[in-house]
Amino acid sequence: MTRRLVRTLIGGCCRASGVLSTAERRNRRRLTILCYHRVLPADRKAAYFCPDLVVTPESFRLHCRTLARYFTILPLSEAVDMWRKWSEPQRPIAVVTFDDGYRDNYENAAPVLDETGLRATFFVIAGLVDTTTSTWYDRLAWSLGSLRRQGRLKEMLGQPAMAELLGCSLDDRADLDGIRRRLIVTAKALDVEKRRALLEQLETAAGPRQADASEDSIMTWRQLAELADAGHEIGSHSQTHEILTQLNDASLESEVTGSRELLEKRLGRCVRAFCYPNGNADERVTHAVDTAGYACAVTVTPGSNEPTQNLLGLKRWFIHEDRLCGPLGKASATLLRMELCGLADRVFCRRQVQAEIGSMPV
Repeated sequence: MTRRLVRTLIGGCCRASGVLSTAERRNRRRLTILCYHRVLPADRKAAYFCPDLVVTPESFRLHCRTLARYFTILPLSEAVDMWRKWSEPQRPIAVVTFDDGYRDNYENAAPVLDETGLRATFFVIAGLVDTTTSTWYDRLAWSLGSLRRQGRLKEMLGQPAMAELLGCSLDDRADLDGIRRRLIVTAKALDVEKRRALLEQLETAAGPRQADASEDSIMTWRQLAELADAGHEIGSHSQTHEILTQLNDASLESEVTGSRELLEKRLGRCVRAFCYPNGNADERVTHAVDTAGYACAVTVTPGSNEPTQNLLGLKRWFIHEDRLCGPLGKASATLLRMELCGLADRVFCRRQVQAEIGSMPV
């Protein structure tokens, strides 16, 4: 709470002194892209294994109202087209993006967007649409939680086969969230087959999932079609959310080109935007995205985009709800504005954002 109070006081000083408005004017020609994942009520946020990926509907509503007041908000492809044409925009252009395409985006985020008159871009894991199969990291996190509830987590993590698979040993002395994060980070570094083997081993040990898995499911085709009909953009977040830099050429093409073809076939709309799973992209991956016909692609590199920015490597601001709240836990319009013009990083001496994002399953 003390940290939030200090941030709020500093933010108020920046706003009152004109420092904030000056920073925003300097940022006016840049393209600002926000990165969200999930929008859940506070109790479900607290229960999720990675709360940093979640904002509540109340905070999201305040964010949308602030964006509507200070920015021209457009879906990514439209924003890029307009941004490149404007020489002296009266209002800066910003884009609201969601990664993965969870059903709570449709249930909790879309009504707020409609209420505030904003249109967003939803990057969807195409191969999981209309299924009850969760992402590999949600499945891994659930398995660890189940093993802890059964009192078998220490036994599982202490097995020699597990240590050999991971290349390191893990124990359960840390809290469950810490174990989940560490194991997901470790799993990201494994090749595809080893990661699948790890997941299969954990799921087999954890047993069948009893709880309703749909709460972590990706949207249905009907929901995506409704969003598209409402003016939102549907982009690709690959086919299965594999780390693209780890794939061979055939698998890479399936994830990049195959996901676009599937989305276009089912939605009857052109898919122009791509989002790199976990932000991992090298020259080969970027070339595959370009060859597949995407007009633009986003990373998890923090920052606003200069007019010279490569459209296949657009930067985004990861929206961390707790960092943008005041001392009473309510979202702060001032702190959001400071974040989006880069002032927060300078004032609060924050340079660890990229490292933090690297520990999350984005």
